[in-house]
Amino acid sequence: MQQLHVNGVNLAYEARGTGPDLVLVHGFTGSSLDWADVVEPLSHDHRVITFDHRGHGESTNTGDPSTYTFDQLVADFAAFVDGLDLERFDLLGHSMGGIVAMRYVLGPGADRLRSLVLMDTMAEPAAGAPDFMRAGIELVRAQGTGALFDVIGGFLGEGAQADVMRERVRTKLAQMDPVAFTELGEELLTFPSMLDALGSLAVRTTVIVGENDTGLRPGADGLARTIPGAHLVVIPVAAHSPQDENREAWLAALAAHLAAV
Repeated sequence: MQQLHVNGVNLAYEARGTGPDLVLVHGFTGSSLDWADVVEPLSHDHRVITFDHRGHGESTNTGDPSTYTFDQLVADFAAFVDGLDLERFDLLGHSMGGIVAMRYVLGPGADRLRSLVLMDTMAEPAAGAPDFMRAGIELVRAQGTGALFDVIGGFLGEGAQADVMRERVRTKLAQMDPVAFTELGEELLTFPSMLDALGSLAVRTTVIVGENDTGLRPGADGLARTIPGAHLVVIPVAAHSPQDENREAWLAALAAHLAAV
């Protein structure tokens, strides 16, 4: 992967293909590995750009709590876009990456987007998340991200594909700055709602969500109701990562969105 220096850190990124720019933004605990199986088909008619947030993947781990906030991630993303000279592009944000994408389009990126895809994300903290997230934060604070993998690794299913996903999760958690986990995890529980601001959003938007992503299905419905003209696509037989869990249906949904831009 290449490296771009912004705001005192190096962001790892990769660009593949030719055509209109499509930027994919991963979520909490993720990395560019989240797009490993979809970049190739998407790059047939787009230049697909993936990157790792600070504290994730192959980007810089600062170890400094003050450097891990949503505001900082948005500032990083804005500087990243400027650094690559992206003038007009399609943007997809997944989970926490969707929060970054929404804050970007409501702020410095208001005139930069050709279209927006919000995938398995929310405009305000998800109901029911605090207990689960709190337990993870305390575990990582005490024992590190390896301990978290020991807890969740067994819940990732069986078979060859599950084994691939398990190794990707192991890699992502091993690379992640534990301080990024605890600080951004805290912010996921407390960030202010963006729903009111999204009511005036003027960019073509598709909301994608896995039908089994029970924690974020209500959030997806709220986004689709609030954003003017937004189109909701529910991916069957999928949960929080439909690009992995039902890849063909996800690719079809994204292709339909991009074809309509």
